[in-house]
Amino acid sequence: MKRTTLSIFVMLIAVCGWAQTKDSIDCTAFTVGYDYTVKTTDKDGNAVTDSLRTILLVGSKVTRTMGYYTHRYKVLEIDAREYYDEYQREGMAHVPSIMVSLADKKMEVQEDMPPYHYKYEEVGDQKWSLLDDTLTIEGYLCHKAKTTYGGRTWYAYYTEDIPTTAGPWKLKGLPGLIVKAEDAEGIFCFEMFELTQQAIAITNPVVATANKTKRDKFVQMRNKVFLDKRYIENPLYYLTKEESMNGAYEFYGTLEDYKRIHGNVVDLADCTYKVNGIAVPRFAKRRTLYQPLEMK
Repeated sequence: MKRTTLSIFVMLIAVCGWAQTKDSIDCTAFTVGYDYTVKTTDKDGNAVTDSLRTILLVGSKVTRTMGYYTHRYKVLEIDAREYYDEYQREGMAHVPSIMVSLADKKMEVQEDMPPYHYKYEEVGDQKWSLLDDTLTIEGYLCHKAKTTYGGRTWYAYYTEDIPTTAGPWKLKGLPGLIVKAEDAEGIFCFEMFELTQQAIAITNPVVATANKTKRDKFVQMRNKVFLDKRYIENPLYYLTKEESMNGAYEFYGTLEDYKRIHGNVVDLADCTYKVNGIAVPRFAKRRTLYQPLEMK
C-alpha cells in the first residue's frame, strides 16, 4: 500500500456535501481497511488462521466500523456478485457495526447472535500507556501503546501522521490512527492494508427488531453459547425447535444459475443457512473453534 499523507483532511470535510443523503449522519474524510486474523484450531485440533476484513469510516463527527465486503455489498452496492461469498463470511462471523460519536465518545454497537439482533452502548476510550517502541508500517512512523480491554491486553501501533483517534474494532483514543493492533497472546491481529481519501455518506441504520441490552450481559451470553463444545458440531444447538426451523438456505443467483455451475446438483454445504435473516455457519467442515475477542 502506498503511503498517503492526509494533508487535505480539512478540504475533504468541506466538499463532503456531494456525498450526503437524507439518512446520512456524517461524511467520510477517509476510510481505512484492516486485515483481521484469528489464530485458532479446527474441531480436530489442527492449527488454523481465520481471516476477514473490516473497514473504518472516519468523518468529522463520527466513525463507523463494519465488515469490509458488507460495506461494499450493502452500502456501496458494488462488486456484489464477485464478493458475495466474503459478504456471507462476514455475516457468519457476526462482524458488528460500531458507531462512535467523536464529541461525547459514545459508542453504539449493533451485533447479531442468532436468532436475534442486539444493540448496546459504551462510553469513553480505553486507557492507554504510551511506550517508547516505534515501528514503520506501510511507510508510516508508528508509536507503540498498551491497554487492557475486555479481559485482554492489547498492543497498538499508531501514527500521528493520520489525524484521528480512531482504530479498528473498538480500539480508539490514541493521538493518531491505529495502524496495527494485536493482543498479548498473539491470537488476534488487526493491520491496515488500505487507506483511501474519499467522501462517502456515513449512515447508521438500526434493525427495527434489535433487542436493546447491556454490553456485559451480551458478552457473557455470546461467550457462553459460542464457547460451548457443542457449537462446533451444531451451531444451532441452543435454539428452540421453532427458532431453528425459522431459517432457509440461500445462495447467490437463481436456482438455474446454481445448477448450471454445479452440474445440476444442489449441494447445501455450498449454501448459506439463515435463521431470522442471520447467517449461521451450519456445516462443521467450514467452522473453527470460536476465539472471543472479549473475555468479559
